[in-house]
Amino acid sequence: MKNLISIVLVSLSISLSAQEVTGQYDKIEKFNQGVAIAWHNGKCGIISQDGKEIIKPQYDHIGSFGKDAIAYTTKKGLIGLITMTGKVIVDNIYGDIGAFHGPWAITRKNGLAGMINKQGKVLIENKYESIRVEKGGLIRAVIGGKEVILNLKDE
Repeated sequence: MKNLISIVLVSLSISLSAQEVTGQYDKIEKFNQGVAIAWHNGKCGIISQDGKEIIKPQYDHIGSFGKDAIAYTTKKGLIGLITMTGKVIVDNIYGDIGAFHGPWAITRKNGLAGMINKQGKVLIENKYESIRVEKGGLIRAVIGGKEVILNLKDE
């Protein structure tokens, strides 16, 4: 019986072999939630654990994915947003996208402030010198040196 078990174990170990699922990347970072940032020729993209390319290496930087499965990207010095599935939420058009506070984030484009939601919809055009959201949701903005109060309208 011992010999039979040994033969089965040996034959199982012989039949197992590793197979490379990627080969074109210079570096693959640690996997998080089933995906990893993969680098090739100084650009990064996203791959799945089975080696499937979700986003081709095209970004200068991709941040970590949050609980909402959204990450910040940088391309040619401009910021955008992507999902883990490879969907581009926001093209790389902003000088800055702040942290999301609930469903929205303040953006900067050409030195002016605006606001977007997590679906990439522009809530407030980038035409203000500054935008500040206070407790309770009051939005204050400065345009032409004068302070204004903004209301977000539900659509």
